[in-house]
Amino acid sequence: MNDFDPIGSALDDLQPPPEQPGFFDELRRRAADEQRRTLARARVRMRVLGFVTAASLIAAIVLLVVGSPFVGRVGSDSAFAGSSLVRTVQDSKVVCTLPELHGMSAFVLSFTETYTGPNAYPASLGVYGGAMTSPSLIYILSATNRRQPRPGLLSLRQWPVQAKGVFVDRTRCGHTSVSVPLTHPGLPGPPDQLHTFTCLARGRLLIRARAIWDRRGFAASIAVRSYATRKPVAFAVINHGGPGGLYTSRGCVVNSP
Repeated sequence: MNDFDPIGSALDDLQPPPEQPGFFDELRRRAADEQRRTLARARVRMRVLGFVTAASLIAAIVLLVVGSPFVGRVGSDSAFAGSSLVRTVQDSKVVCTLPELHGMSAFVLSFTETYTGPNAYPASLGVYGGAMTSPSLIYILSATNRRQPRPGLLSLRQWPVQAKGVFVDRTRCGHTSVSVPLTHPGLPGPPDQLHTFTCLARGRLLIRARAIWDRRGFAASIAVRSYATRKPVAFAVINHGGPGGLYTSRGCVVNSP
């Protein structure tokens, strides 16, 4: 029996056409366009399921801080001893140094609300050096948070616990006595509750973070200014039992999902 396959033989003899100029550039462009479309569709879905994004943000904050030996909480553990109705205030003013480009420092500002249910997590405010994946310069956590870093691997009692409080990266931020008002003059409203922002400030960052726990609940705010010019760049707030959000200057842009 003759096993000769004329069609297969003809296919084997075919040669691919020569590579066209710019072929891989066009391929990369199309891949980037498809990625942007995918991110846009994901953004719509995440707005509907906003708590998932925020829950991931809190998990990232907890892992960054729990895993970092350089971050310290303002105040002592005894500040939270006894009745939760006792008024507790933590207030920190710092100057933070970041790598600069043409004399400008870049940072990211975040806000998350409190969510309840299976994916419960506390409200928070945060300032990050350059990107959300970078360790936080300073952040506030409204309540003790217990998150499982890798599902299915640890029992509930083994999950890392992040205590509530104001936390500062002592390796990049140092205490200052400079006055920093907890207001947002020149920063237009209404406050944004849906996005994180990347902001630019001249030189080092002058930051004040303040948190209050009392009979009315929890309230917090973070003011970020340029240390060189003292001009306000961004302001984050969580109000007692009400909405909060981010106020930003023209030096801030919304981050894509």
